[in-house]
Amino acid sequence: MTTNKVLDNTVLAVQRDMAATGVAGRLGFDTPEWDDLGYLRVEYKGQYSSYGLRADEEHEPVAALVLIADLAQEVIAEQDGKIWPTCPAHSLGLHPKQAGEAALWTCKGGGGHAVAAIGELE
Repeated sequence: MTTNKVLDNTVLAVQRDMAATGVAGRLGFDTPEWDDLGYLRVEYKGQYSSYGLRADEEHEPVAALVLIADLAQEVIAEQDGKIWPTCPAHSLGLHPKQAGEAALWTCKGGGGHAVAAIGELE
C-alpha cells in the first residue's frame, strides 16, 4: 500500500474485480528500479504498467479508478497473455470508462452497455 488513500482504494476495488472473475495474484503499486523518476506503477506478478503516478499528488477518485483499472488490464494482459475482464454476454473485453461520477466497466457489444461499476464485477 501507499500513503495515498485514493490510490490504495482504487487498487483494492480492481483487486475485488480480479478475485470475482478468477484472476489469481495480487495487484499493487511499486517503483521499479529502472524508474529514475520514482513513479508508482501498477504491479502484477512482477509486471509493471507503462504509466506511473505520483503518490504525493492529489488524484480525483473516479478518474484514478478508471486509470488504475486500465493499467491493471495492461499488466494482466502482458503477464498472463489474456484479455481481462470480459463481458459475460458478448465475450468481448471490457473497457473502463468514467460516466459522470461513476467508474464503469463497459462493453462495445450489442450497441454498447455498462456491465458493472469498477470494483463490483460478479
